[in-house]
Amino acid sequence: MAFGTSSPSPPAPPPSPQHIYTNTRTLGPPEPEGHAGGGYPTYTNVEVVNDGAESAAFKQLFRTWSEKRSRNQKLGGRDKSIHVKLDVGKLHTQPKLAAQLRMVDDGSGKVEVWCIQDLHRQPVDPKRHGQLCAGNCYLVLYTYQRLARVQYILYLWQGHQATADEIEALNSNAEELDVMYGGALVQEHVTMGSEPPHFLAIFQGQLVIFQERAGHHGKGQSASTTRLFQVQGTDSHNTRTVEVPARASSFNSSDIFLLVTASVCYLWFGKGCNGDQREMARVVVTVISRKNEETVLEGQEPPHFWEALGGRAPYPSNKRLPEEVPSFQPRLFECSSHMGCLVLAEVVFFSQEDLDKYDIMLLDTWQEIFLWLGEAASEWKEAVAWGQEYLKTHPAGRSPATPIVLVKQGHEPPTFTGWFFTWDPYKWTSHPSHKEVVDGSPAAASTISEITAEVNNFRLSRWPGNGRAGAVALQALKGSQDGSENELVRSPKSGGSRTSSSVSSTSATINGGLRREQLMHQAVEDLPEGVDPARREFYLSDSDFQDIFGKSKEEFYSMATWRQRQEKKQLGFF
Repeated sequence: MAFGTSSPSPPAPPPSPQHIYTNTRTLGPPEPEGHAGGGYPTYTNVEVVNDGAESAAFKQLFRTWSEKRSRNQKLGGRDKSIHVKLDVGKLHTQPKLAAQLRMVDDGSGKVEVWCIQDLHRQPVDPKRHGQLCAGNCYLVLYTYQRLARVQYILYLWQGHQATADEIEALNSNAEELDVMYGGALVQEHVTMGSEPPHFLAIFQGQLVIFQERAGHHGKGQSASTTRLFQVQGTDSHNTRTVEVPARASSFNSSDIFLLVTASVCYLWFGKGCNGDQREMARVVVTVISRKNEETVLEGQEPPHFWEALGGRAPYPSNKRLPEEVPSFQPRLFECSSHMGCLVLAEVVFFSQEDLDKYDIMLLDTWQEIFLWLGEAASEWKEAVAWGQEYLKTHPAGRSPATPIVLVKQGHEPPTFTGWFFTWDPYKWTSHPSHKEVVDGSPAAASTISEITAEVNNFRLSRWPGNGRAGAVALQALKGSQDGSENELVRSPKSGGSRTSSSVSSTSATINGGLRREQLMHQAVEDLPEGVDPARREFYLSDSDFQDIFGKSKEEFYSMATWRQRQEKKQLGFF
C-alpha cells in the first residue's frame, strides 16, 4: 500500500511559530558505537516535531496517544462525562457530538434482525433480537429519521466462530438488502467483541453472545448444564454480555459474572465493580435465566459455587484501569488501485468539497474506518477489502476488528458528517441515486447534463480577467459544444462585450481551442494574450483535452478542486 499527500481546496491557515516543524534532508544520524553500517541513507527525511504540536500522521504511528491536560481539565473531567450523557438526546441536531459518541441517536428506532442460515437470511423473533451466537453471522437493520428523511444503518455482525462461507453469505445478503432499499443503506461491518456504542444501544444493554451455533430461526441449540457469562458495561450503550468457558480461571475482580447451573443462577459481584455495573447485570440476568437468583460477593462464595466450576483456580484480581478514549485527529485519504496495489493520497485540512463523486475516500477516525463511495465511483465493490488492507498495513498495528463503515454519497450519517468542520446536508439531494448513475439511466444523464450546463454558465460568466479572456474562453468552448451553444451565449457577459479585437485574438485556435504547445509548460508571461493562467487547460479543444486528461471537460470540472489542481500540476497546466 502506498501513501501520498494532496493539497485540499480550502487554503490552510499558516501555523503559529510554536507549531512549525521542519522537514529536511540530512546525511542521517551517526552510526551507533559497535554497529558498523548502522546509519540511515543520505536521502532519509528527518522531521522535527515540537512537544504538544504533533501532527495526526505522527500520532498515528503509535498504538495509543494521550493528550496532556491541565490541572483544571483533570478536575473537570467527571463533569464533562456527565454532560455527554445528558446530551445523548441531542444527537440529531449535533453531528459533532454524534461523531464523538459514535451514535446517530439513542437506539430507539425500528430494528430488524436476520440470522444467516444455510447461506440465506432467516428473520429472528423480535423477542430474541439481542441474543446472538458466536458461530453465526447476523444482519441488523436499523431505521431512524433525521432532517425529515428516513435513514438506515445495516450492521453486518460476524461471530468469531463463523465460517468463511457464512461470512461471504453475510456480504451477499447485505448487497441484496441494499438493492431492495435503493442503495440507501449505510453498511457497518462489525466483529464480535468490537461492537460500536450504537449497536449496543439498539439492544438497550441486553446484548448476549452465546458460545454456540443458532438453530433454525435464531433459536440456540441445547448446551451444557453449567454456563458462565461475563457482563461488562455501565449503561445501555456500552454493555455486552459474553459467554465464557465455565471454569474459575475465567473470572476477574473488575466485572460481574452470571453462573447458571441446573437449579440456580448466581450473580457474582467482583470487588472492583461499581453500582452502575450491578444495575446493568440485574437487567441482563432476566434475559439469560429464569431460575432462582442468588447474589454472591467475591470472597464469600458457597462451596457448591466452586464445585459447579470444577474447583477453585487463580484469576486476575487487580482492578482494571479505565480505558482512555484515543485523541487521534481524523485523516482523509483518496483511494485508488494501481496494478492491484492500494494507493492512498491524504487530503489535509479536508472539507466536504474534497469529496468527489468519482472517488472512494477513506476517513480514519481511529475507532472506525469510513469508506465514502462517490455516486459514480467504479471500484466501490473493493472498498471493504481496501479498508481491511489499510488496517492490516497500518504502522501502529491497528486491530483488524475495527469497524468498517460503507457510506454512499447523499446518505451520510451524522457519525460521518460530524468529523467535517461544516457540512451541507442538501448539497447532493438533487442528484440521481447511486444505482441510476451506475446503470446509466436516461434520468441520471439528463440530470447530469442540466448540472453541467449550469456549471458552465456560472464559470463563463464569472471568470476573472478582461473582456478578451471571456471571448477567448467562449471561442474555445464553441467548436465542442454545438448542442448547448445557444444556452452558453445567453449567459451573462464576463467582464465586457465581444469587440473585434477580442474576436481576432482567437485566430490561433484550432478546432475551437488553442494548440496544446501554447498552453502546456508555459510561464504566465508566455501564454497567449487573454488566457486566464489559472484555467489555461480550458482553452484546449475538446479532442486535445480528452487526449491529455483522459476525460471530458465536464468530467474534469466536476472533480474536487484539489484533485483538479493535482492533475494540472502533473500535466503541465499549473
